[in-house]
Amino acid sequence: MATRWLLLLLSIAESSVVLQVHGQIDKLAGFISIDCGLPENAAGYVDNTTKLRLTGDAGFIDAGTNHNISAEYITPRLARGWHTVRSFPVGERNCYTLRPLVLAGPKYLVRAMFKYGNYDGLDMLPIFDLHLGVNYWKTVNISDASSPVMEEVIAVVPGGSVQVCLVNTGSGTPFISSLSLRPLTKALYPQANATQGLVVVKRSSFGSKGIRYPDDPYDRTWLPWFDPTQWSEILTTKSVIKVESFEVPSAVMQSAIKPLNSSTSI
Repeated sequence: MATRWLLLLLSIAESSVVLQVHGQIDKLAGFISIDCGLPENAAGYVDNTTKLRLTGDAGFIDAGTNHNISAEYITPRLARGWHTVRSFPVGERNCYTLRPLVLAGPKYLVRAMFKYGNYDGLDMLPIFDLHLGVNYWKTVNISDASSPVMEEVIAVVPGGSVQVCLVNTGSGTPFISSLSLRPLTKALYPQANATQGLVVVKRSSFGSKGIRYPDDPYDRTWLPWFDPTQWSEILTTKSVIKVESFEVPSAVMQSAIKPLNSSTSI
């Protein structure tokens, strides 16, 4: 099955299928990007990679305490959004309330990111739950102080706001590094509807480059999937746009992989 998918990618890339998409909303309308744990009086800033503006979380929640991760976990290449966290040592359930400026669907991608970085100096890796409103979303299991954890869900939100809640399950203090909300068109991900959402397991781009905004106008995170010891990379600069219910961006479709050894599979 993996080989057939690879062949599909190659076929689309080489034939340069270009289809115009009409009637799309301004994807920046309704974007919410929060750097959790910034001091209340700190100014927002522009992310170096996406060029999107991030703001502090003081206007979205009134509980928790701000921390910097330990200096030993901060490297020159570590994005600023990982430097701080907000933790919740008090209360079983603490919720962010996100109110989009523009209702677009109302279907949204919600992304929560976590990097422990021994922010509390305790070297105690927590496990806690995430809820979207009243609904269970995911159990966050921090297994390493230096490794980031990213969780995404695609859901229909019937009201004018959505709550993202961190729930203490008795296995350590919940915390969060950043929180994002991205509006999606109604036609995108038809499997997500008023009765069920989609929890993202993994979203990969076959190649050595990760993809985010502006290459993906919805700012979905496409992680690179490439091992140079086993695969070679095939690239095209031609625009490859395929209109479908997932709207895979051209930047993702412009790369593909194939085994170095033709007798092995991907």
